[in-house]
Amino acid sequence: MDSQNTKNRPKYEMIEEALLERIHAGDFSFDEAFCTEKMLSEQYEVSRITAKRAIEDLEQQGILYRKRGVGSFVSRNLPSDDDAADAPKMISLLVPFATTQGNISEAIGTLSAVLAEQGYFLSIHVTGSSSPKERATLELLRSQNIAGLVYYPKRDNIHLEELNDFMFAGRPIVIIDKQTDCPYLNNVVCDNYDGGRQTVRHLLEQGHRNIAFYTAAPLSETSSVRDRFAGFLHEMKAAGIAPNPQQLVTCCQELSNDAALSTERTPFQEQLLAMHRDGITAIIAENDRIAELIFLACRTIGLRIPEDFCLCGFDDTNVSRSLGITSIHQDFAGIGREVGRVLLAALENPAAETEKIILPVTLVPRSSSLR
Repeated sequence: MDSQNTKNRPKYEMIEEALLERIHAGDFSFDEAFCTEKMLSEQYEVSRITAKRAIEDLEQQGILYRKRGVGSFVSRNLPSDDDAADAPKMISLLVPFATTQGNISEAIGTLSAVLAEQGYFLSIHVTGSSSPKERATLELLRSQNIAGLVYYPKRDNIHLEELNDFMFAGRPIVIIDKQTDCPYLNNVVCDNYDGGRQTVRHLLEQGHRNIAFYTAAPLSETSSVRDRFAGFLHEMKAAGIAPNPQQLVTCCQELSNDAALSTERTPFQEQLLAMHRDGITAIIAENDRIAELIFLACRTIGLRIPEDFCLCGFDDTNVSRSLGITSIHQDFAGIGREVGRVLLAALENPAAETEKIILPVTLVPRSSSLR
């Protein structure tokens, strides 16, 4: 019976058990990599995916943490049976989209490693674009035994009433991506304002004057995009170009691959054609996802990039790199490190000063904006 149960158990669970036995026996060094996916896949004759699952499960428990390019290490603060009774060890992260979108996975990986070194682990909650779901998830987490909260709001509405409950319970909060003027909430963002300025300067150097900022997000509700547009306006005015309605274009429909690639003209495609007829020569998209859809739509309707439109985005995603789209690189790994540092400092000292951190950004020119 026992042999049958062993035979039916997932291989990753058996690897986890073997690794735990080694850890409990003290068969490791804190200063040397304990395991790698390659090592485990060869040792146990399993796929890299299976080895990765075993490592990730132990990371989630706060037992291992990963250093990119080196391997996984044993946490110096291993969770014990008494930990749950003494203090919560879970940090919860709320994000509005899948963790595979954009470069947010870099921030998550770095944050998870920083927390794991101190015996904390990360739970991830995807709320989508629904404000009610954000609120409901916050209310749910408020009732659970978590140590702190990292919150990436979809819009500027950060549900302050719910966040206040976390604060009064001694659970530190860090808001990422959106700047908040709330003086008692920690904030870690990239310099969206300077990103807007750098992108416009780049296009002005290429000889453009008729530049449009294209967004799918309402500026009144999205501080990150509002800051990018503010940087855009600053550089345009500095170049002697007065603000005019053509400089801000809001998308006319829900954007998707279908809206970009349809062989029957969509409102999105018609909008780009109208911008071209109006003399716009360069477009700055609010983010790389929008830039990618503009790139695909232009290719579908016969507009050339960069000949008809020069194109820039924000985020420097893998897709934008593959398409040759100029983009603003945000230090997502740095975001993860700073969020982890702020959280750990607040957990160690509940009276720690609130921190507002803005990380620098860098323009990465590519073929989409170079003629």
